Amino acid sequence: MRFAQIAVLSLAVLAVGSTVAQELSTIEVRAEESDRTLTMACVNPEKPSLKDVEQVLAIADPAQTPALRTKLMAAAAEACAQKQPKILVQRGANGALVWKPLS
Repeated sequence: MRFAQIAVLSLAVLAVGSTVAQELSTIEVRAEESDRTLTMACVNPEKPSLKDVEQVLAIADPAQTPALRTKLMAAAAEACAQKQPKILVQRGANGALVWKPLS
């Protein structure tokens, strides 16, 4: 009986370890309009500075920066959930921000 408990516990630890190993810690974000990149954490991400967002997304109107930062963080969170280590983001005409995996 004791052996069965140890075996089950060992399998549980192994399963948790392999799940953690598969999660991304950071992703690299690049905008189509810029050659600059931004590295964002997947776990407890901090908001990137407004200046970094403006540079990466090549924002001409600083009034758009806070909303685009929120959209950029949402895109990064989606990419982390899909385990995409590098993404390319593109701004749409209506203010949308779309992303795709970057190979």
